[in-house]
Amino acid sequence: NKRFYIRSQVYPKFKEVKKSITVETDEKWLFFIISQFVNNAVKYSAGKSNTVMISIGENDSEAVLEVTDFGAGIPDTDQKRVFDPFFTGENGRRFRESTGMGLYLAKAAADQLGHRIELESQEGKGTTIRLIFTATQNLTSM
Repeated sequence: NKRFYIRSQVYPKFKEVKKSITVETDEKWLFFIISQFVNNAVKYSAGKSNTVMISIGENDSEAVLEVTDFGAGIPDTDQKRVFDPFFTGENGRRFRESTGMGLYLAKAAADQLGHRIELESQEGKGTTIRLIFTATQNLTSM
């Protein structure tokens, strides 16, 4: 995705809060989920910020991967629906190229893998989205 980052003039930075974290998950679907998080962060940061933070750490014995942008943010009225299929909200209409399927599919994959997704956002200030790897997981085939 290097060209997308360069074109958007937004670059990911990685922060390892805790070293040596191991999780059980599916590599292909994890890549898909992280790609959705990072691509959304870059897309909605373009013109507002040139950095997206990606961090990995632990919270209450759970591994947490977090992607934070400092871009448009999500209006309060849209936050409850961002994981609904085909929902694009205000930002999707403003920024175009939004299908409303990315976060829906990311959440569906996370649910199947036994992971959780949390989202915090403030309009005009940015968004943080977390993928939480629970301590005990029952992996389901996708």
